[in-house]
Amino acid sequence: MSENGKKPVIHREIKDQIIKKAQSDEDFRKALMDNPKEALGQLGVQVPEKVEIKVVEESPQVLYLVLPVNPDELTDEQLDDVAAAGFCFKCDPHCLFTP
Repeated sequence: MSENGKKPVIHREIKDQIIKKAQSDEDFRKALMDNPKEALGQLGVQVPEKVEIKVVEESPQVLYLVLPVNPDELTDEQLDDVAAAGFCFKCDPHCLFTP
């Protein structure tokens, strides 16, 4: 648990919330495809400028497999940035996803 008493929400839970919103809200889905940072901002999520977000949509004929970053190929600074993406909403002062 973090210092402020909030339980960290893991990266997968954040993605699941975003996916559910996109599946239930066509306007949000389109905004997410067109401008991910702005769409996430509508949910109170601020993504640092140095982080790029790419949104792709699977179809019955196309399946995307996302390979995670290999920590052995990162500098310490890059590894810190990637590690921050595993937490969210004010649970960590270095968090990638903060409202």
